[in-house]
Amino acid sequence: MTPRFVHRLWVKRYLSRNAIPAAELREFPALRPDEQRRILARQLLDLMQYFGTRSDALPEWRDASTIQDPDTLWRLWPSLPIMGKKLLAERFPAGEISSRFSIPGAVNSTGGSTGEPTHFYHDAKMIRARHAATYYAREKLGWRMGMPVIIIWGSERDIGRQRGSWKQRLTTRLRGEYLLDGYNVTDDTVDHVLRLTRQIAPVAIAGFTSMLEFVADRVVERGDAVAPGLVAAAWNGGEMLYEHQKRRFQEAFGHPLLNLYGGRELGAMACQSHEDGPLEVIRPWLFVEVVDDNGRPAPPGVPGRVICTSTVCRGTPFLRYDIGDVGTYSADLCNESGVTGLAELLGRDAGLLKLPDGRIINNIYWNHLFKEMPEIRQFQIVLRANGTLCVALIGSGFTPSREQSLRTILSNFLGPLPIQIEWVQTIPRTKQGKLIQVIRETPAAN
Repeated sequence: MTPRFVHRLWVKRYLSRNAIPAAELREFPALRPDEQRRILARQLLDLMQYFGTRSDALPEWRDASTIQDPDTLWRLWPSLPIMGKKLLAERFPAGEISSRFSIPGAVNSTGGSTGEPTHFYHDAKMIRARHAATYYAREKLGWRMGMPVIIIWGSERDIGRQRGSWKQRLTTRLRGEYLLDGYNVTDDTVDHVLRLTRQIAPVAIAGFTSMLEFVADRVVERGDAVAPGLVAAAWNGGEMLYEHQKRRFQEAFGHPLLNLYGGRELGAMACQSHEDGPLEVIRPWLFVEVVDDNGRPAPPGVPGRVICTSTVCRGTPFLRYDIGDVGTYSADLCNESGVTGLAELLGRDAGLLKLPDGRIINNIYWNHLFKEMPEIRQFQIVLRANGTLCVALIGSGFTPSREQSLRTILSNFLGPLPIQIEWVQTIPRTKQGKLIQVIRETPAAN
């Protein structure tokens, strides 16, 4: 059997065991707008009749749960509360949902791009839906069953934890996924990408935007551009995607870099299906609104907060959930069934931190490191002009052994860089109230 045939078999096996059928996702975009609206209205009503009768329901949900007509709820929907991360954490503690409501599933958390990880609970169906949506999005992005995927992501080994059992690693490889360390990107990373691409082409390449940008830059600078056709699909994740990054990737790999928008809370949410196309929302499993600062629908072309509702999840109630991003939609990306796609995404930009020795560390490294430490509620990393790395933490504090464990992890990863760990009462924010996760001080001018 050829490797691609093996990959195809294992992906099918994986999806049959871990994902719900994605036929609804494929069929929904072809429906008339009025048919789409009826389906979404019915799903939103089912959602409200479930969450509105749970003991943790918001008062407005309780009132709305008595509605029997989908069209009535559809008209009322924009007036329901928008739920932020703070309300989500306080009102719906993820660790209690399973026992309170006898819902099988799992607790998970975001990386915390603002230094404040969001914990949530996915029921079993939502977990399976996330897997299905991931592969549906891959297909939209140009991946085909059996195609190997080179993933430049964060290797969990680098933050003091194992990546998984040998069985998990073997299964991942059998599915055709090649995970490369993205926290500490170097020329070795570039060499690995090029070697794999040429050995197992045609391939798909995916990863955090800044990691892909670094690799593309080095490929071009070194004159190692990849022959056309070896890369058959490519997409980013986790960060903004800018035009210069698209151009650089195209120059290096001869294929456009498309945009995948997603997050741990809701999985794959929207993606491009062609170069320069919009981010098509993965409907009807996700219902997206764009609102202004007052919570009213933003008009086409005007930036607004991206508000998301999962019509699948029955664990944490992602009902009109403010995911923390800003985006726009155009007039042709909206019909009577709502927003069908985002013309532009304006939020989320993790970037890279260049250390004094020249190594480049992705800022998301800190998110993944600290989300596993429940003592930490907020953090800020400051690389001082004198070369000292200052770690400011807000939370319950460490025992001496826990602090030593953190220092060991940081020393193993960062080398001899001086590290200062300090527990503080507050972390300075910008004038807009935003907590900057990672800061690099610039030396004072002489």
